[in-house]
Amino acid sequence: MSTTKIAGRLYQLQQLDLELERLLAEQQALANSLQGDPVLKKLRAEHNIAQQELLSGLQAQTEAEWALEDLDRRLRMQEQRLYNGTVTNPKELYALQQEVQRLRAQQNRQEEMALEVILATESLQEMAKQKAEALRQEEEKWAEANAAGVIRREQLEAKQQELQTKREQFVTAIDPELLKRYEALRRSKQGRAVSKVEQNSCQWCRVILTPSEMQRVRASTELQTCSNCGRILYYDR
Repeated sequence: MSTTKIAGRLYQLQQLDLELERLLAEQQALANSLQGDPVLKKLRAEHNIAQQELLSGLQAQTEAEWALEDLDRRLRMQEQRLYNGTVTNPKELYALQQEVQRLRAQQNRQEEMALEVILATESLQEMAKQKAEALRQEEEKWAEANAAGVIRREQLEAKQQELQTKREQFVTAIDPELLKRYEALRRSKQGRAVSKVEQNSCQWCRVILTPSEMQRVRASTELQTCSNCGRILYYDR
């Protein structure tokens, strides 16, 4: 393959890479636009907080109900002992009566506490429900307003995949060492490793090539680079 054709292939590869870069930039800008809605961010944060508070409230309610059930069980056991006639010793009966009274008082306090926790949890459930509904409504509004953006995102993803596949196939016909050179130049030359020659000048830096430089670009068996910017020169005959 002639050097002109090789330079041409590298130039085509560069066009593919530039288009991929453009697509990636548009995808990133679109992603920022679709995800950066401040109202949605605020509502999502509030919804997450409400859900966490509700989980904590439900856990506290469960623990309060378990504590009340345990007190009920212990109280029934002690009342059964008190009234079934198995305890006859006056001192033991007095101590048992005191224990029953203590458990009843504790049971009353626990019932009040459990009721407070239940009411607080119901309030948290209502709050979480309101936050979820507000978020749902805002997401519906966002989806309606950004439907075109979502469609464009899907189009960009499909186009990127198409170009990436095309690039992978394209580079198989390029010498690996030459490809390494191209990639190195792209990294150091702002993504432009190849510059087209137009009107006897380097398209990138606009330096005019001398007649001898033009002759080498046209006929040399080696790739030529711009003496000013260092990019590979491609002359489209």
